[in-house]
Amino acid sequence: MAPAAWAVAPGGQFRYGTLDCRATADAAGNGALSCTGTMNVTWRAKVKCKAGFTYYGTWQTNAEGGTKESKTDSKCVISVEDIIIDPIA
Repeated sequence: MAPAAWAVAPGGQFRYGTLDCRATADAAGNGALSCTGTMNVTWRAKVKCKAGFTYYGTWQTNAEGGTKESKTDSKCVISVEDIIIDPIA
């Protein structure tokens, strides 16, 4: 079973199991999650916009280690409110 996760604002960092993750957003309002480490879990970024819409990034896995990034094409109109890791349990 995947560990519990929580949402963070862009620029925030958190630990998810053995992964060190960082939430980011670019100037166009696209949110992303970058996680480094080795953990056999498939995950993606779940981005919530301040306007209320939610978008999902591409599926990634860190089973072989390294750094993986899940980026959305959210284009949040106002800005990205928060980003959470969305794992396959």
